[in-house]
Amino acid sequence: MRLALLLAAACLGLTGCATFKSWFPPSTRPARAEQPDESLRRTARPQAPTAPRTAPPAPAAPRPPAPGPAAPPPAPDVLPSVLSPVLSAVDEQRLRAETQQRIDGTEQRLRQIDPAKLASDQQDSLRTVQSFLDKAREAVQAQDIQRAYTLADKAYLLADELTRHPR
Repeated sequence: MRLALLLAAACLGLTGCATFKSWFPPSTRPARAEQPDESLRRTARPQAPTAPRTAPPAPAAPRPPAPGPAAPPPAPDVLPSVLSPVLSAVDEQRLRAETQQRIDGTEQRLRQIDPAKLASDQQDSLRTVQSFLDKAREAVQAQDIQRAYTLADKAYLLADELTRHPR
């Protein structure tokens, strides 16, 4: 009686959704593989069974382009759109004013510096300040106020450092 009950439970368990093939991953070894030597057998770790892989769906055939005039290529002087946080009108106005203050303050500090009196590393810093200023102005023109403020601030801080520590 117990044997029949045990046999019935085993049959029910084996007739579920899974099959024996899905329990074991497909073997990647060739059918006639040589036996590994004893040292490799002791160090090899058993791998957990993995889920069976399914083939990705076939890509759809590309559609032919619709007849009609082709779109003109973008103008080379147009900058790509910039991802930046959305600011309220008040915050944008405030940031724009602070950016202009930083640009003006940097230009004022640069007028105080005599490039002939600077050491070579300071001349490099001066060129960096001028580059930051140019890029900040470009960012203002492109309406990228966040980037403009960051560049103007960096230029201002570097220029301030140059005016404080002349050689």
